[in-house]
Amino acid sequence: MKLFEAATNMILCAMLAGASSLAQGQQAGTTKTPAPVAPVIQTQPEVLNLDALAEQGKALLEKARAGSGTAEITLANYKGHYTMLTARTKSGGGELHKRFADFLFVIAGEGTELTGGTMVNAKDLPGGEVRGTSLAGAIPHALHKGDVIHIPAGTPHQAIVAPGQTLTIYVIKVEVPESHQ
Repeated sequence: MKLFEAATNMILCAMLAGASSLAQGQQAGTTKTPAPVAPVIQTQPEVLNLDALAEQGKALLEKARAGSGTAEITLANYKGHYTMLTARTKSGGGELHKRFADFLFVIAGEGTELTGGTMVNAKDLPGGEVRGTSLAGAIPHALHKGDVIHIPAGTPHQAIVAPGQTLTIYVIKVEVPESHQ
């Protein structure tokens, strides 16, 4: 519950900051785009509850169903890493993170994570990110509730979710020092 409260407080702070900026712009007779809110860096340990994460994941699954098939939120930011919750109702494209390693903890559902191989139709994006339509020659890893997979920085990977399946994952994204890239 503590994690849910922390995430809710971060969202409320961001919303209040945006509303305050908007109100100031309206008072001045102009409309301003709210300045981005810098992420709050967590410095205290936190205990996570898998049942609470699964409950949060249910709301994300509804967003995923209503949208592109995936929905995610950043839960907390730390020095050198951050945590997310991701829900999928459809397969994603290929991706590669040059600056981040991923630790994926399956909270609910099942699917397959492909790793390695070659990115098809690769496009470089800012921040050392690469996206593609799929992977060729990748190794499949069946994932079920309770499984954990570590994906080192620079490794192509792709989430596969079969029709009728869903996949909810707690993600820890660890920044890799430039000397290791």
